[in-house]
Amino acid sequence: MAKHSLTALLLLFVSVVAAAQTFTNDDYGYSIEVDDGYQLIQNNGTAYFRSKENDSLVIIKNRPGLEEAMAKDYLRQGFQDERMAFVSVSEPVEINAVNGKGFLVDIEGIIERKQIQGVAGSYIGNDGQGIVLLVSAAREDWDQLASEAQEITASIKFVEGATGPATPDWYRVLAGSRLSLRDTSDGKSRREDLNLCSDGGFLHRMSTSAMKDSDSGSAMGYSTKTRSGVWRVVDDNGKSRLLLLYNDGRQESAIIVSRSGQIFLDGRRYSRFRKNNCR
Repeated sequence: MAKHSLTALLLLFVSVVAAAQTFTNDDYGYSIEVDDGYQLIQNNGTAYFRSKENDSLVIIKNRPGLEEAMAKDYLRQGFQDERMAFVSVSEPVEINAVNGKGFLVDIEGIIERKQIQGVAGSYIGNDGQGIVLLVSAAREDWDQLASEAQEITASIKFVEGATGPATPDWYRVLAGSRLSLRDTSDGKSRREDLNLCSDGGFLHRMSTSAMKDSDSGSAMGYSTKTRSGVWRVVDDNGKSRLLLLYNDGRQESAIIVSRSGQIFLDGRRYSRFRKNNCR
């Protein structure tokens, strides 16, 4: 009797394993395994899998050219659009992926007006591939899905893709950030702060200071000016250009480049901070 029960259990286990389906994106060079209880309902740059039984979702966004610093920031900053909004509730943890690596965080938020829990991951392939993965369920269903979600996030494999490394989605990377530049020359200290707000507006602050000798000792001169407008990221012959449109009609722009996780505007290195002065 026990032998027959064990055999039945093994057959059940095999049937569950066999139920997994592999989704491969040959253009962007990755594959993922999900249970066949999920149905692919959209695949136009972003793949959506929805459970046939409940509100569970698996969402994969293509992000070629991801670098480690950007991958972590995608997770730390959370995400919001017209259909969903989520925030991370943990720090990114590095995990292994075949021919690459990834970072995972726990998340909570709202998808289609329903409260959810889940995990989000950013994955970087060895050949320039990049994806952002979301596995979520209604808050009351998450405990049942958690182990399955762990298997899904661990199933990512990177393969050779037809689409090579692409320019990062710089609007998504920079929205809600503050870019700061400091330099010193000829005894003058200069600071520039560019607050790129999530609503498409920006605040631009420039300040300079200088030490001046006088009969009573040294004095500091200081000037500052704040301007504002709207910002965009536009394509410039395959490169990304940050465009600042000031309220007074002026325009400024700079080519955006990432080197070893650091951001350069027209060759000048800016420090990026998640805290800004947009509010």
